[in-house]
Amino acid sequence: MFDLDSVLVEEVGPDWTKAESVMEFDVFLFVESGCLTYCIDGHRLSLTKGDLLYFPGGSLRYATGDGVHDHQKYAAIFRVNPGGTSIPLLDNRRYHLVRSRNYDYVKQRFSLLVQQWLGKLPHYETICKGIVVELLGIAEREMENARFPAKKLSLVTEIQHYILAHYREQIRIELLAELVDRTPNYVTKIFREVTGHTPIGYLHQVRITAARELLVNSSMTIGQIADLLGFCDQSYFNRVYKKMMGYPPSSHLKEKRAD
Repeated sequence: MFDLDSVLVEEVGPDWTKAESVMEFDVFLFVESGCLTYCIDGHRLSLTKGDLLYFPGGSLRYATGDGVHDHQKYAAIFRVNPGGTSIPLLDNRRYHLVRSRNYDYVKQRFSLLVQQWLGKLPHYETICKGIVVELLGIAEREMENARFPAKKLSLVTEIQHYILAHYREQIRIELLAELVDRTPNYVTKIFREVTGHTPIGYLHQVRITAARELLVNSSMTIGQIADLLGFCDQSYFNRVYKKMMGYPPSSHLKEKRAD
């Protein structure tokens, strides 16, 4: 996939500069505070608090502060291995500037990344690589969501959070519509537009994921799990589970008996 070369956090003054040079490594950075400018392959990019910037090795880079304010940023520097990574952000080999809408969480993850890298406790490299992969995934999601208005994203996020907190309860589309003060048809349309699923389809995904964990790691019966997760009856649970997973929930019980 990729090999981390270094992880760093910088707090520098307004006159900070990076001389123009061709980068040997890929760079993925996050602006915690302040303003600065990067020029990547002739493209001038203005960065502010919360921005994520990725550019690949081989890019011609020049950077400078804004001449007025200090800025602080985090950076992960790495080399992508031959053969690709299955991470689109890395594999298309061009720069991307992402306006993050989840500043606090991204800052916390970069801070943890630096702590793990500097601490160098056992398995720190694996942990650091996992954090970077997560952050790249967040950046890709932010890029995809950028095409949707903030109001639509806020509505969908509110519904998702409600479902994650109440998925064991009976949830109907009318309840979700009332939650965001919209009609059921509008909620279904916007949710599908943003996520590719209906709200009830997303609810089933959450429930079936939880069901699989219980089937594998608990001694509960299929009926008990169906009841716990809010399904009206076991036969309906069986149908939904098989449709989404490709096999019935009873397959897990057979595996347990075989073990």
